[in-house]
Amino acid sequence: MLVIGIVGIVSALMAVQFKTMKSEYGILISIAGCIFIFIYSIRGLKNIIELLEHITSLGNVGTEYIKILLKILGITFISEISSDIAKDCGYAALSNQIQIFGKMSILLISLPIFSEIISLIGTLLS
Repeated sequence: MLVIGIVGIVSALMAVQFKTMKSEYGILISIAGCIFIFIYSIRGLKNIIELLEHITSLGNVGTEYIKILLKILGITFISEISSDIAKDCGYAALSNQIQIFGKMSILLISLPIFSEIISLIGTLLS
């Protein structure tokens, strides 16, 4: 966590410093900091996957649901980072569209889970 904090602060300070001279350098430094933090964060994903596999082996949960959850997690990360970068560059409308697309993608991917819940409720009620 300390490494992420240091990289974030250094990237922000460098981006602000270079933004006064040439704004495109500030944006590039900000993007580089975001990419570094994202790649560094992915290393912890291995532990999450192992925990989800353990939970899957304990219960009667199918692996397709775990795959859906991981896809949703990836979409969330990518759309949030992309939206923030677009917002930092001054493109608020593009940022909002990225967020909307991310939410729609999550809804589309989660439809099998919703249909499974609906069929489960139907079998419980009958």
